[in-house]
Amino acid sequence: MATGSDSSGISFTAFYTGEVWRRHGLSVPFLSLPQGRLLYAAGRPMELLAEALLGAGNETMLLQRHLIIDCILEQAITEQGVTQVVEIACGLSPRGTLIARRFADRDLHYLEADLPGMAARKRNLLERAGELGPRHQVLDIDILARDSAISLESVFQSRLDPSRKTLVITEGLVNYFDYPTITGFWARLASALKPFPAGIYVTDLYPNFQWHRAVKVARVFKAALGVVTRSQVSLHFGNEAAIREGFHDVGFAATRVHLPESYYGVLDIPVQRTPSLVRVIENHVSRD
Repeated sequence: MATGSDSSGISFTAFYTGEVWRRHGLSVPFLSLPQGRLLYAAGRPMELLAEALLGAGNETMLLQRHLIIDCILEQAITEQGVTQVVEIACGLSPRGTLIARRFADRDLHYLEADLPGMAARKRNLLERAGELGPRHQVLDIDILARDSAISLESVFQSRLDPSRKTLVITEGLVNYFDYPTITGFWARLASALKPFPAGIYVTDLYPNFQWHRAVKVARVFKAALGVVTRSQVSLHFGNEAAIREGFHDVGFAATRVHLPESYYGVLDIPVQRTPSLVRVIENHVSRD
């Protein structure tokens, strides 16, 4: 049985989220796989129950976080001059393909990264579709590895251009780890980003907001998901001030917490009748 320090089981959920993107017109046909369609169908009754009881299901929050991350990324490219993007735990995310296509006229490098098994699958799908090239690649990475060719530090040193403003994305990753494990990764990432002209980290997370009625349901759901993914699924931070403090403590100089409600009427994201539980976090480092 894996623990909170093992990330090998998380790829299971990549199939489900990949199918969510496809069903809502956010993906590309070659990333639609039978495993995802099967998992989506199996999970649909629970989604409908959550929508009836809580006013929104997990699918709503998946779409909210995905579209907000897209918005932050596109603004970073067009307004802040980011030219290098690393999407860690990329799974079957269509973001690399769609962003590479959209900014094909710019000198943008998009690096997708995941554990070797999922990275190989993603690389094969993109190669067959003719989507890979010098500016769009898929890399092997294990964010928990040390002294390895696929560790965070090794990949950053060997595969990234230190002269480029760089943005790192993790989507759907944080809550699969206990707090000591994920903060250890954040501290290493903040340190790895400091040599770049600009270093930005964008992620999503589900906080442990005791006032939110979905938290009780989430505790039950996370226990079951933890068994399936062989990970220690956890909720982090009791309020938004704690989120900012937590990221500051691991080395980020500035943190902005994005609420889905702030994007209603601005982006075409699902609107729910109850407060959303998901948060998108935008972090910046200061150079050494």
